[in-house]
Amino acid sequence: MSLRSRFLSFAVSLVAVTSFAATDWRQVMGPNEGTVPAPYQQNVEWRDDLDAAFAEAKRENRPLFVTFRCPPCDQCSWFDAVVLRGSNTLTPLYKQFVTARITDAKYLDERVFKVREFQDLDMSWWGYFLSPDGQIYGVYGGKDEVSDQTRISEDGLANAMERVLAHHYDPRRPQWNIDGEIPNLSGRPVTPYDFPGASSYLRERPGLKSQPCLHCHQVNDIIRSEKMASPDFNKATDFYDWPFPENVGMKLDIDEGLLVTEVTPGGVADKAGLQKGDVIMVADGRKLFSSTDFRGALHRASNGPATIAVYYNRNGQPAQAVLQTDENWKETKNYWRKSIYDGPIGPSPGFFPLKGPNQGKGSLSLKAFTKGKPNHPATKAGLTPNAEIVAVNGMREDMNTREFLTWFKMNHADGDEITLTIKKGGQEDEITYRLPRS
Repeated sequence: MSLRSRFLSFAVSLVAVTSFAATDWRQVMGPNEGTVPAPYQQNVEWRDDLDAAFAEAKRENRPLFVTFRCPPCDQCSWFDAVVLRGSNTLTPLYKQFVTARITDAKYLDERVFKVREFQDLDMSWWGYFLSPDGQIYGVYGGKDEVSDQTRISEDGLANAMERVLAHHYDPRRPQWNIDGEIPNLSGRPVTPYDFPGASSYLRERPGLKSQPCLHCHQVNDIIRSEKMASPDFNKATDFYDWPFPENVGMKLDIDEGLLVTEVTPGGVADKAGLQKGDVIMVADGRKLFSSTDFRGALHRASNGPATIAVYYNRNGQPAQAVLQTDENWKETKNYWRKSIYDGPIGPSPGFFPLKGPNQGKGSLSLKAFTKGKPNHPATKAGLTPNAEIVAVNGMREDMNTREFLTWFKMNHADGDEITLTIKKGGQEDEITYRLPRS
């Protein structure tokens, strides 16, 4: 790094730390001074009228817990069932909130639910904690390439809710002014259909508005369409959303939520001085209630080198650290994301890749499903149903369906020439075609 680059990096860090110190975060992180009142409702009611829910929250001075769920999607259905069923742990907490459940993403009013900054839209379950005025306290949800059970838990949700309640009823909260702006709810809602990328996405998928409901991943498709129209769009970096604590070299406990359980030697967190046993309390100028909130802070940080100020507790004492990331720090395995492997981020190869006879044995093996694509250049070049594809433009890495579609969309554009290597009867042959231009 040049001397000038080092100076600029130091200057950015200094500005971040100075701004960060403007709030007395040690007070915010200290003991709660409020009292959480007794539950105000005997039975838990999952409301579907947000206007009425907000009116009730203001009348009762209660925080809101609003969940979004895409019922057709199996992913996270187990957690939705856990939340709806309740438990000895969760149900008493629900009774402290005005609870609401939304099952159609077209009701995502961006004036309240700032989805670009606060929602992972490839999730089919997501929770918001809101003030009675609509400020976002925090969020909860998560998934990774392993499963939909490795980032969220019942205890993790319960701990987040307890922290939100303590924060909501602390009498010092209004003067802290750390929960973001109160949304202006005058006028009509701002829905995903009003987003800048909606018109181009609707042209590509005209049946969207006739669907019974709008899926959350389709909202992500709309936002990605908007990104791709930007002159500074970079496919190599702009599609890595909601990085994990591991991206900055640490792990957080799934149940406790903010407890550091591991720090990677030489990683970003290690260089910042963080240690196992620390409890992350503040990041990106916001109080944290769960590991999801910490991921949100990482999500909102820049894709390139970023400076992220954090406060943490170590053995009950507050301390500060500054995370300094490098290029490509947000990169993650994103092939599980439907807005990636099935989204409008790149061309189709001209076939749907089914599992081949030798998949999982160390080399590419896919079966071509070409039904419905008789006019695609791949079919016209001779690709037949169930042909075993063992290489694409020389690439032979073993991949499953979602991994392959993600790789293809991320690395190809309309008009590219494609050479498929087909294996039949122990012999290999090649088929070459050019992707159509939209």
